[in-house]
Amino acid sequence: MVPYPVVIFDFDGTLCDTEEAIQYTFHQAFEQKGITPPPPEKVKQAIGTGGNLSEFLPMLYPPLRGEHKKPELEEWVLHYRHIYDTDGGQLTTLFPGVNELLSRLKDKDINCVVISNKGQRAIEDALERFDICRYFDLVIGDNPNLPLKKKPHPMAYEQVIKAHYPRFSPLQVLMVGDTDADLFFAKNAGLPSCWAAYGYGAEETCLAAEPTFTIQSVEQLYPIVVPEV
Repeated sequence: MVPYPVVIFDFDGTLCDTEEAIQYTFHQAFEQKGITPPPPEKVKQAIGTGGNLSEFLPMLYPPLRGEHKKPELEEWVLHYRHIYDTDGGQLTTLFPGVNELLSRLKDKDINCVVISNKGQRAIEDALERFDICRYFDLVIGDNPNLPLKKKPHPMAYEQVIKAHYPRFSPLQVLMVGDTDADLFFAKNAGLPSCWAAYGYGAEETCLAAEPTFTIQSVEQLYPIVVPEV
């Protein structure tokens, strides 16, 4: 019997290395609007929060802040996603060992889920391109057709994931993610968590979420989820 029959994975910084894709897309989005792009280190800091585009953009471009700027912010989100979906996303790569890990979990009948604050289409496109869709029962992203509160709010677990796996208790569901948004999502949902320290999250805020486990590479997840390895 495996300790965690359900494993929930974050996407950016956990399964996939998306920093180059995100940096490229932000640069293009700003340039196409005739605005000086933010420096790469500022973009990297925003990525490390684990937030979504509606949170990133005002951080990177303060004129988008405020309730009265919502229509303009929504237009920026669509503009960014168009560039990412048609161009920038091609720069995404899988972290080493991800394919092998997912195959092993499938062999052990461990159920896998992806949950991300990223746009649904971008996630699905990447999973299809890397031919790893078959490993996941659920893919939950930022989707207007499924309006859920974003991580770290536990709504996605409580309303979707828990209902999909009613026979498993929260303690049998492991959340693996690289930012404090992932780890506090787990904490708020009553799930054990694993901090993927090889990703983009800031050490101080991630450790403050008190993860159950910490890994420095994908391979280090094996003894946690498949103890006999």
